[in-house]
Amino acid sequence: ATIVFAVSSAVSKWLVDIYPVGEVLFTRAAISLVACALFILPQTGLAVFHTQRRRDHVLRTLSQTVSQTFLMLAFSLMPLAGAVAINFSAPLFTALVSILLLKERVGFARWFALIVGFLGVLIVTNPGTETFQLGAVFALANALIYGSVTAAVRGMTATESAETLLMHQLLLITVFFSLLLPFGIAMPTWADAGLMLVNGLTNAVGQYWWTRALHLAPASAVT
Repeated sequence: ATIVFAVSSAVSKWLVDIYPVGEVLFTRAAISLVACALFILPQTGLAVFHTQRRRDHVLRTLSQTVSQTFLMLAFSLMPLAGAVAINFSAPLFTALVSILLLKERVGFARWFALIVGFLGVLIVTNPGTETFQLGAVFALANALIYGSVTAAVRGMTATESAETLLMHQLLLITVFFSLLLPFGIAMPTWADAGLMLVNGLTNAVGQYWWTRALHLAPASAVT
């Protein structure tokens, strides 16, 4: 999932330099929704949407909507490598939330890896006055929310299948991102339309594998 998300991030960075943030987010989510629906619904039917936790799905998706919007704004305001490096601080937030809310155990080896990873973030971003710009603030806010969302999704895996989590997320997030379209939309070239298709498909694969991973391993390990 991490490898696939890296491809999606690079494509998103390319697109937000040309097209409005809302358009890039909406097309990615909508294409992901269609791709996952074509893959999942023939196997499960509409039963995949059955849940007793509608409120949790809405709150989780709202958080991801804000998180992804912040990340895309960071991509539009700063170099891709810097934004991604800051996002690598998310595991620390995930570990803290997992300990407090999910009562997960985070042993010495994992704490050591998380701290070394955070030191890597500091090395890559080289904090200075030029680092603390608006794009970096959006990237850090995304890392904080993303880390919390990861722990929340891990908690929901106790009752929800990966397919149910994914379909609720993609359906709701597509609706939420559609609200950004009035703020700007541009007709893409054929080449950029192809990139939007790649962006949506890679995001669909990444989201599915990421959700499956959270079924199989602690949130701090996944991040």
